[in-house]
Amino acid sequence: MATRKPVIVVIPGAFHRPSHYDPIILPLREQGYTVISPPLVTCGDVDVSAAALPADDAKRVHEDLLPLLDQGLEAVVVAHSYGSVVATETIRDQTRAERASRGLPGGIVGAVWIAGFCFPTRGKNITGGDDKIPPTPYQTLKDGLLSLTEDAKPVFYSGLSPELADAAFTSLCKFQSHAAFHVCPDFIASDITVPKTYLLCESDQAVPPAYQQVMIEFGKFQKVVRLASGHSPFLGMPGRVVDEIVQVCDQGISEQL
Repeated sequence: MATRKPVIVVIPGAFHRPSHYDPIILPLREQGYTVISPPLVTCGDVDVSAAALPADDAKRVHEDLLPLLDQGLEAVVVAHSYGSVVATETIRDQTRAERASRGLPGGIVGAVWIAGFCFPTRGKNITGGDDKIPPTPYQTLKDGLLSLTEDAKPVFYSGLSPELADAAFTSLCKFQSHAAFHVCPDFIASDITVPKTYLLCESDQAVPPAYQQVMIEFGKFQKVVRLASGHSPFLGMPGRVVDEIVQVCDQGISEQL
């Protein structure tokens, strides 16, 4: 039986652009993978809607992904930080088994969270409550849009060289919808039925490792990989991240045989 490599979907974290992930996207393409990474709707430099939600981001991902699945291709979703909230909605109803039950070809066969989030309870916020999530100490809020202060740089990019951290921080989007962090979804990571891998970043200043461990338990991840990295291993150790993604893709291929 002929097999094809899965499409890899890279979903950025808050304030990040697809170009931030080029250190993993380009090597994956060199290995023959089709990689898509649509920009988030919830963040940008101008005309960002304060009402934009992760569902809007997932809809944007689907614009690029679903035509490929309709061609019979399979996909692995890779999500960083906030992007995992988008990824959960992206995966919903689009696994290979779920699509096959509707007579559709293709489907999502694996997921990778990089320091990602998992909601503890359906219908509640990320803390398990109902309150709105306040801005972090390195964010400012105006007219429903968040902006980052300079204090965010060492939080996002700890462990990187000053030059690399400066370049990454300068390239971030100016605004992010605050509403994107207020969602109370009725479909959460533990509902995802495809194999899930979590890349736990041991030196993360944005999502502390102990908190990541809780996320792993909430999301019921089958595999956990510990990385000696800050919040952005796709910049600090891209080769290792690529290797872990390829392993998930290989698992998806083996399941076709």
